[in-house]
Formats: sequence, C-alpha cells, structure tokens
Amino acid sequence: MRTLQSEIVRNGLLQACTGEVERKNTKSRDKPKERLSRRELEGLMGVRRDTYKRGPGGAFRRR
Repeated sequence: MRTLQSEIVRNGLLQACTGEVERKNTKSRDKPKERLSRRELEGLMGVRRDTYKRGPGGAFRRR
C-alpha cells in the first residue's frame, strides 16, 4: 500500500529524505575572546557587594 509521502516523492514534487540532516559548520566561526578587567570579575563574583544580616527585631541591617 502506498502512502501519501511515497506518492509525492514518486511524482517528483518532493525529494526523498535519506535521514541525514545537514549541519552547519559552527567551528569555523570563532568568537573573539572577551577580556574582563579585575574590577569587572570581582563585580560578577560579588566580592564588593554589601553584606546584610538580620539585626535585633528581625530587620535586615547592612554590615
């Protein structure tokens, strides 16, 4: 019994799918490496952030 897909391929309206998928070459496009300064790295890691703790009465206080 023929399927609709095989009839379309037989009539030449569509190319037969072989199961292989074309993959783009992603290795050829190299991104330039981003250089971060020491201050930017410390900001990302949270080194220079304020520290908050609970004080008397349950309120948050900056230390």
